[in-house]
Amino acid sequence: MAEPKRVRQPGDREVAPGRLAVVQSFVNSVNVEFGPDEFATGAGLVGWMAGHGFPPGAAAPSGADRAEAVAVREALRALMRENNGAGADPGARALVERVAAQCPLVLAFDGTGTPGLRPAGSGTRGMIAQVLAIVVEAAVDGTWQRLKACHEHRCEWAFYDRARNRSGRWCSMAVCGTRSKMQTYRQGLRTAADAR
Repeated sequence: MAEPKRVRQPGDREVAPGRLAVVQSFVNSVNVEFGPDEFATGAGLVGWMAGHGFPPGAAAPSGADRAEAVAVREALRALMRENNGAGADPGARALVERVAAQCPLVLAFDGTGTPGLRPAGSGTRGMIAQVLAIVVEAAVDGTWQRLKACHEHRCEWAFYDRARNRSGRWCSMAVCGTRSKMQTYRQGLRTAADAR
């Protein structure tokens, strides 16, 4: 697996550390607010996979492969909303478990002799298996809980919260934080006007 592309992050945040940056890039393969969606076409999905060092597999991704990649991406985004204070999403958890059952991992040694989990297959399923393996590794080392979906519902960009107390809510305080606070302020004005 190659080093993930370093995409400029909102608010000039740094990308997630190590391999968790791949999961962040996977979820950010679509800009929820403005588009585009890198997984909208088979070529886009193959391009994303190639850019992250995933072998393409024997056949081009089918429509079902792309749909599965998108479903897992959005389920992971829902889990990142949980990391940012949202309630539990049993549907997202169930989807990840169901897809993971079809994406086996095997024990393999890297070039230095260190054991790790690697996908048993290639293509889209192999890529999804590796992404989910990284999520598990990050949950064990405590970094997964810092990967969050922006609290601004129009954005939901995956960002890595480096605050000591894990208090980050928005991918960019200057954009999404301000927008959210203005919305709260306007709602307060409306409530006050309605009370008169």
